[in-house]
Amino acid sequence: MLKRTLVSLVIALAPAAVGCAGTVSSEPPATAETATTRAPVAVTAHGPVKFLGEALGDVPLTASQRTALEQMATDAEARHAQVRAARQDLMTTLAAQIEAGAIDRTALQPKLAAITAAAQASQPADRAAFEQLHAVLTPDQRTAFVDAVAARAQQRKSEFMDKGGLHQIAQQLQLTDDQKAQIKAAVMQKMQAAGGKDAHDWRGAKHQGEAVMAAFKQDTFVFDQVSPPKDVGQQAGRATDRILGIAEIALPILTPAQRTLAAQKLRERAASADVAGDEPL
Repeated sequence: MLKRTLVSLVIALAPAAVGCAGTVSSEPPATAETATTRAPVAVTAHGPVKFLGEALGDVPLTASQRTALEQMATDAEARHAQVRAARQDLMTTLAAQIEAGAIDRTALQPKLAAITAAAQASQPADRAAFEQLHAVLTPDQRTAFVDAVAARAQQRKSEFMDKGGLHQIAQQLQLTDDQKAQIKAAVMQKMQAAGGKDAHDWRGAKHQGEAVMAAFKQDTFVFDQVSPPKDVGQQAGRATDRILGIAEIALPILTPAQRTLAAQKLRERAASADVAGDEPL
């Protein structure tokens, strides 16, 4: 839930930020203190911290800046450890339900509550860290960072589209054409019943993300002045509802073998090192 402001914040940004290049001023000869290097920050991090660390790899940083940013990333990883553990617990429980062929939302509520509590606990420090990142970077570096974030967000979006998203899942589960048609029709019906609310939410996140990243380029950046803190519980609930809604549609259509395979894929995802939460800012 720093990936659904940072990836909801940033993944929606690419059109606005790409092409905004900073001006390069003439610099005095580099010294040990002013010499810069380009390399990713926090290479062992997960989720949104890793995403931002990769973007910082396109920013020329001094040794002292790099040291400060590495420490910030280490602190963020520690803050998000409970979120990752809670998400792993939710995914493992959901995998068992999928394999059994029935979604029990009541049994999942304590798991979702644990994610919400952990994300709420880390949210103030996450927002403060983003302000600290702004303070560490120079104006040109901030522009380079925003451009790098936008480029990577666009790349991830393109990769997802190329891989087919749900189409890839259909291939993994070896769905028949008839199963795919049934699931697609049911999902479309559910989306129509929602009245375009998901699209509205996405557009709102996109506009807010554009505002935050535009403000990040300025000399002064105060998160609360640009974007109020997210309602963690509400966002987590909406995201979970969408996922569970699709699972509830698909389960009656899947064969027992396909349900077992889907559960296996979910357990593999839960066990992976990069199951970081999308902590909303």
